[in-house]
Amino acid sequence: MERPKKIWNRNFVLLFLTNLLVLAAFYASIPIIPVYCQEIGITGSKVGIVLTAMSVATILFRPVAGYLLDNFNRYRVYLIFLALFCLAFPAFLAFPIFGLLVVVRLYMGAVYSVCGSATMTLASDVLPPMKITEGISRFAFTISIGMAVGPYVGIQVQNHLNSKTSFMTVFAISVAALVCVSCCRIKYPKVQRKKFALKDSIYKPALPFMCNMMFLMIPYGAVIAYSSILAQEKGLTAVIPYFYICLVAGMLTSKLSTQRMIDAGRHRVLVYASLVVLVVTMASYVFLNTGVHLLIAGYFFGLGYGILQPLFQSFVTGTTPTPKRGVANATYLLSYDIGIGIGALLMGFMQETIGLTTGFALTAIAYVVGGIVYMTYVEKYYHKLRSGGGVPVQPRDGMDQYMERQVYAIGQEATMREAITYFSEKHISGAPVVSAGGQVVGFLSDGDIMRYLRTQDHALSAMDSSLLFLEYLWDPNDIFEQKLDAIMDLNVLELGTRKPITIPEDACLADACRLLSEAGVKKVPVVKGNAVVGIISRSGITNYLIRRYLERKTAMEENALPQ
Repeated sequence: MERPKKIWNRNFVLLFLTNLLVLAAFYASIPIIPVYCQEIGITGSKVGIVLTAMSVATILFRPVAGYLLDNFNRYRVYLIFLALFCLAFPAFLAFPIFGLLVVVRLYMGAVYSVCGSATMTLASDVLPPMKITEGISRFAFTISIGMAVGPYVGIQVQNHLNSKTSFMTVFAISVAALVCVSCCRIKYPKVQRKKFALKDSIYKPALPFMCNMMFLMIPYGAVIAYSSILAQEKGLTAVIPYFYICLVAGMLTSKLSTQRMIDAGRHRVLVYASLVVLVVTMASYVFLNTGVHLLIAGYFFGLGYGILQPLFQSFVTGTTPTPKRGVANATYLLSYDIGIGIGALLMGFMQETIGLTTGFALTAIAYVVGGIVYMTYVEKYYHKLRSGGGVPVQPRDGMDQYMERQVYAIGQEATMREAITYFSEKHISGAPVVSAGGQVVGFLSDGDIMRYLRTQDHALSAMDSSLLFLEYLWDPNDIFEQKLDAIMDLNVLELGTRKPITIPEDACLADACRLLSEAGVKKVPVVKGNAVVGIISRSGITNYLIRRYLERKTAMEENALPQ
């Protein structure tokens, strides 16, 4: 299939909106269900069983979801299962009996397992290959927002109208999602189908991320499922809709303030900071008695998950090859199913024993466990996958071994006269154009200069910069010198590229090779944030690979010598 060149392309935007609507519909139903169950006489642990039934079905069906997405047309599979997902919401009203509600939740879990895995997989398929990690980080934000906006909508409708209207509103949202995704134009080539095998239904490299996120989602399941009931107990029912507004505000804050850090690879700081915020937030529930406290908790709760959810999703998608993304996402999203299910089930039992406020506070233990798992294993494991090798490395070492550290840059106010003189003095053929603050704002190469000077009788694709130099300098004439004189006082950005291609410092060798090949360039700046820290070139990569080969060959020969 044809891959676009920008992240926010038409299909990506439509999928972004679709996933936001699907998740909003799904999570709107979670706080509605406990209240609806109490209205029809289902209370206590039975409510937890109804909520958890979906998680059980989703866990069991996720492997099948991954198989379907990797062995059939992903887009068509998603359309079918999203239509089936829409039917689940009116079913709650049609079968208001405990046993039948459990069956409805089991059905809902089976179809949602495909829907939840499909959108993330489809989104990665419509992104530029070199921007998959960045794109998925942005796309995964729909999870955070959907998880917050959905409950707000559900509770508002339920508080002001009734449960029946709430479920029909959620049904309308899911239908809107179906209409939205139907406007996509995603074509897939025919795939060679494999027989379903249970051992192939789990993507093992995604398991560490799944296990880590599972612990982090336990408190989320508790809060989303039982915040409405907690508010009723504390006499704060009027405040609970604004709790979800604060949740969204926290997620938006995290998105706007941390995206650059995510793109720059500063994952460790973000994970630890968000976990500290979440531990303190959940522990504070022991003292919760006022609406202000509840709203503050909602904001910081959103702040923490607004960082963690997109970040871990980008870990999975960014380290998985395209043919395996369906099963990889299905494997990873088990963390949501299991974690939310455990959280909802635990709170169902703790409500009857120690109370909701103490139960919420105790779920902070899950954050501590998740933090230990990340610190001792998952962080190193992620860098191991990114480097493509068997030894974990720090993210800042990604480009160190084969980039040129000596950066020759041109100021954005420089003229072409200064640039050409600089090229000659430093014996270089191109350089990034930087602002006064050191940020990359463009790139100027000898090819840009010669293409600007080229005569009209040569097509742009017919001659590269070397041939153009040869033509002019082998037989210089007055026309060429006049053209050269004409550009001397021009600003460098008038000839150079204003939208420079860059590569992050923590990118791996495969990323660098793919970028140079797809962009059709010889060298690109290596950036940390927006600052240039090096230059990666075809020749630099070639020299590094040859040097590594010779070193390994020499070591093997030395080891083979008799002692």
